[in-house]
Amino acid sequence: MSNHPLVVVEAPDERGLRAVRVRDDTVGQAWSPRGLQRLLRRAGLPDIDLDNPDRVHWVADKSHWPDRPCRRRAAGMLVAMGLLVSAAVLFHVGTTDAFNALAYGGRVVGVIFVAAALVEVAAVLAVYDYWGKRAVRYSGAAVLLGVGTVMVTNLMFLITQIQGGSYTPFLWLWIGLMLWAAGAMWTLTRQKVWQRIPYPKGVAMSVVVSGVVGITGLTYSQMYVPYSTPVKVPFRISFGDPITSADGKSLQVPAHFEFRNSGSVRVYAVGTLWTIRGYPTKFNPKGSGMNDWKREMWDWGTTLRHVSYSPSHMLATGNIVSPGARLDPGVDFSGDAVVDVPLRSGFGRIEMTATVSYVRADRGKLGNNYVDSYEASWDTNTKDERHLRDAPNWVANPGDEFYRYHSKIYHSSEMLNLTHATDYAAAWWVLPKWQEGKYFANGDTDPYLNVSISRDPDGEETLNDSEQEPYGMTTITLSIQRTFDQLQKAARK
Repeated sequence: MSNHPLVVVEAPDERGLRAVRVRDDTVGQAWSPRGLQRLLRRAGLPDIDLDNPDRVHWVADKSHWPDRPCRRRAAGMLVAMGLLVSAAVLFHVGTTDAFNALAYGGRVVGVIFVAAALVEVAAVLAVYDYWGKRAVRYSGAAVLLGVGTVMVTNLMFLITQIQGGSYTPFLWLWIGLMLWAAGAMWTLTRQKVWQRIPYPKGVAMSVVVSGVVGITGLTYSQMYVPYSTPVKVPFRISFGDPITSADGKSLQVPAHFEFRNSGSVRVYAVGTLWTIRGYPTKFNPKGSGMNDWKREMWDWGTTLRHVSYSPSHMLATGNIVSPGARLDPGVDFSGDAVVDVPLRSGFGRIEMTATVSYVRADRGKLGNNYVDSYEASWDTNTKDERHLRDAPNWVANPGDEFYRYHSKIYHSSEMLNLTHATDYAAAWWVLPKWQEGKYFANGDTDPYLNVSISRDPDGEETLNDSEQEPYGMTTITLSIQRTFDQLQKAARK
C-alpha cells in the first residue's frame, strides 16, 4: 500500500502550484494546504490524513508552499486595471466616433477602437485565469494580445497629442498607459508567455496588423480626406439694375449675394456681413502727390491720382445668413437686398463689401449653443441702451458697440477632442464710433466683421493661421464699386 499511495502531491512548479493526483488521475492544482483540502473534498476524500505516508505521498517537502498570493493577485489586479482603463477610453472614443465623427474615415476608426476595447475586455477575463491556475490554454495569449493592443492604441493617442502641439490633462493618461504597457509586456516576457502560445508569430502579426490598420485609418480620416476634398462654396456679390423711386428722390439699387454649397463637403457659417456705403468724391485735375499715394497705398492698397474720397456714409448693412447656419451640399443661401441711395446725396461712388466666414464640417463643428449665444455690448433691455462692455483691443476700440456669437468648436473626432486643447470660435459684428481721423463721416459708422478661433472663451488669445487650419476656417471678403453716374444711367434705361 505504501508503494501505491492513494494521493500524490507533486513538487511546486515555478509559480508555486502543486499538482495533485488521486489514483493516478490528476484532479487539479493547489496553491496551499487549504486549497489541497478543497481538491480532495471534491475528489471524495474529505477525511484523508495528509500526514499518513501510506495514503499521501509528498514528492517534495510538504511544508513547502512558495506561492505569494498577495503579490500574485496584486500583479494580476494591476494588469487588469490597466486593461480596463484603456478599454473604457477606447469604448468611449470608439462609440462616440462610430456614430458622430464628422468624416466617414473617423467613423471607421471608431469601429476599430470599439473592437480594440472588446479585445482588452476579453484580456481582462483572461488575466484572472493566467494569474490563477491557467485552466484555459490560451489565457496567456489573450493577455498578451490585450497588452499589445493597449500599447498600439495609446501610442496612436500619444502621437496625435504631440502632433497637435497642445496640452490636455489626458497627456498624462497616455504616458501612464504606455509605461504600464511596457511594464506589463516586460512581466509577460519574463514569464515566457511566448512558449505557451501555439502560434506566437500569428499573435504578434495580429497586433502589428491592428496597429497598421488603426494608424492608416486615423491618417486617412484625419489628414487625407479632409485635406484632399475641396470645398466648393461660390461666393459672389453684384449690383443689379437700379430704378428711380416713385417720389423721384432716390435710386433703388438691388444688391445680390451668391452664397451656396455646390460641393460635397458641408460647411457651417460662423458669420457673414454685407455693407453698402457711399463716398462723396472730388475730381482733382492736377492730381495728388507722393504723400497721398503712399498713405492711400498703406491704408487701402490702391490709390487714384485724380480722385479724392471724402469720409464714407453707411447706406445699409446686414447678414447674408444667420450665424451658425449649416450649408449642406446643394443648399443655396443666395439673397438680395434693395438699398435706397438719395439722388442729392453728393455721392460720387457706391461701394459694396461682403464677408463670409465658415468652417468645414468634416474638420470642425460649432457648439450647439452657438446660434443662441449672441450678446451685445449695450443694455438691450433699456431704452437708453447704454454701453456696458468693451471688446478686446484687437477687435475694436474702447467705446465701440458690438454684438457677438461664440461657443466651443469641436474637432472632427472625439480622439482629437481628447488630444487637443479646447478652442472657442467667435464672430464679432462691430459698429465703430467716430473719432478724429476715422475714414467714415462724423456721426456715422462703418460696420465690420471679425471672426477668430481662440484658446479662451473671451477671445483674448487668438490662434494663428496654422493653428486654425485644422478646422478649415475660411474667411472671404469681396468688394465692388459703381460710380453714381453709372447707376443713374442704368436707372434711365
